[in-house]
Amino acid sequence: MLQILRNKAQSIVIQAIVVIIAIVFIFWGVGSNLLNNNEAALVINDEEISFEDFQVAYDRAYNNLRNQFGGNVPQGLLENLGIKQQVINQLTQEALLRQGAAQMGILISREEIQDTIQNMVQFQDNGSFSIEKYNTLLAANNYSPTKFEETVKLDMLSQKVRLSIGDFAATATEYEIADLYKLDKSSVSFKYVKISPAEFTDVIPATDEDISAWYVTVQENYKTDPEVKLKYLDFSYTTVGEKITIDDSTLEQYYQDNLAEFTQAEKRGARHILFKVDENSSPEVAEKQMQKANEILELAKSGSDFAELAKQYSEGPSNTQGGDLGMFTRGQMVKPFEDAVFSLEVDQISEVVKTSFGYHIIKLEKISPAVATPFSDVKDSILAKLQTEEAKPLAFQVANEAYEGIIGAGSLDGYLQAHPEAPVRITDFFSRNTPPANIGNDQKFLNTAFSLKAQELSSLIETSQGYAVLFAEAVKEPVVPALDAVKDRVTQDYQQFKTKESADNAAKSLLQKAKADNSIASAAEQGGFSVEESGFHTKGDSQNADIPPTVIETAFTLSGKQPFPEEVVEGNDALYIIEFSELKDPESDLTEEDRERYRGAIIQMKQQQILSSWLKNRREQSEIFSHKSL
Repeated sequence: MLQILRNKAQSIVIQAIVVIIAIVFIFWGVGSNLLNNNEAALVINDEEISFEDFQVAYDRAYNNLRNQFGGNVPQGLLENLGIKQQVINQLTQEALLRQGAAQMGILISREEIQDTIQNMVQFQDNGSFSIEKYNTLLAANNYSPTKFEETVKLDMLSQKVRLSIGDFAATATEYEIADLYKLDKSSVSFKYVKISPAEFTDVIPATDEDISAWYVTVQENYKTDPEVKLKYLDFSYTTVGEKITIDDSTLEQYYQDNLAEFTQAEKRGARHILFKVDENSSPEVAEKQMQKANEILELAKSGSDFAELAKQYSEGPSNTQGGDLGMFTRGQMVKPFEDAVFSLEVDQISEVVKTSFGYHIIKLEKISPAVATPFSDVKDSILAKLQTEEAKPLAFQVANEAYEGIIGAGSLDGYLQAHPEAPVRITDFFSRNTPPANIGNDQKFLNTAFSLKAQELSSLIETSQGYAVLFAEAVKEPVVPALDAVKDRVTQDYQQFKTKESADNAAKSLLQKAKADNSIASAAEQGGFSVEESGFHTKGDSQNADIPPTVIETAFTLSGKQPFPEEVVEGNDALYIIEFSELKDPESDLTEEDRERYRGAIIQMKQQQILSSWLKNRREQSEIFSHKSL
């Protein structure tokens, strides 16, 4: 029926159906979800989680990941990280927490929700809650107040359950504290042999026969990505906004009302001399550094060259540049440092300033005043912004009318013939990982595009940028390419595979020999490898770039009775065979500050263990269903 409506709606009967659909649009508000399946994405003990909520959670997780990679997610990373399963697990856990709250009688009052929202800094103006800012931000993120308040309520319920369960672990014994301190601050030394796959490159032949035979076993890894070719109506806020006229006086008024937005902040250039002190420094060390800072301050104020003093005495990374920190604005430096810099006159030297990094002596060298960008330079950007703002409430209306028009015309092409002015875009074939620039990484758009069959029309969809109606003109299914088409890549991968395999075999053989001889030195000598001494390292030490943290952490699991690990250790694209040498107790006593820090860490760890066990138990006793499309 739906396919008929999308592609074959030409008869009088179907035209009548379209009229009925239009009535439904008017009286029941049905729009972008008309052709969507109303099944739930997840069902946890009869609680349904819609596909819309799943998509919101997925988009949030995807965007967080994308931001970590500077706006571009590397190909295949989503699959490797299992982001979809992570979202399923997250939503399931939240549902179990909410249901647990109901069974425990935990409630969230309306007053609690209001207090929480009013204390959110993003909704405050000059330290007070702003209802105007609240409504504006919610609208910009497609939230109604009711929906947002329900979301806050569910988050608060989950948090209350976590706290209630965590209350069962509220103590840490002195033995547990001392044991954790010893584990954290002890140091270990070991012998090791490092084997790199690169050492085996020259001894691995790569004949055509070998590569062909290997390609047969791994050819699925080289399958092409599915591709789609689209024709779609673009009702993005930008596209709709371009048709909205805004007079110059309105643009100028916005410029005057938001002048700070177009003003380049004041910048200051300074040098500093740093004497390092951190939270782990003893009072004696801090006092000594303070005395040293005061001595150098006297030299600086008596006329000695500040840059030379910085080169000679500063303990900061800028010492080689004479302490030069370049130009910076407010908000780029730690607060005490910033306050000092922005209170100085040019060529003035500060008193000693204490920050979390230590003691600083600062000299202000230059001030670049704040400068406003002329209205003529930002007029176009203001116009685009205001057009987009006004387009947001209109975009759904015009998109919805167009979608109804497509159904009435029987096809997208039929609609375009009657409406040549419609904002249509046509793409070439593209994959999910290489979308056209105007589509970008909009996951709702891409999910819809790659769910369509050839010659299939989508529903009206809402994207992060507005609305769209998609038509798949053609679809290319994934195929395994001929070896010749990817031979260079396959040859390189085969070489890497074989060198890694050879390195693995050599490392495993060496480890077995070391265990048999009870000596890594003896086994290495017979195999032609060199043995290195690690020196002492604390747990998690990553300062020595040649020894990865994974190797150091493994060394802490060894002892004189068990000097070798069960498996070869990998790290920094190399393989390590290690033999325990010595474990040394912490060099300093446990301070009261350390005691409280470790106490908090132990309690937090216990609380997490109890919560994890509780969730595991609830999951085992629950009925959990996920839709087959997930």
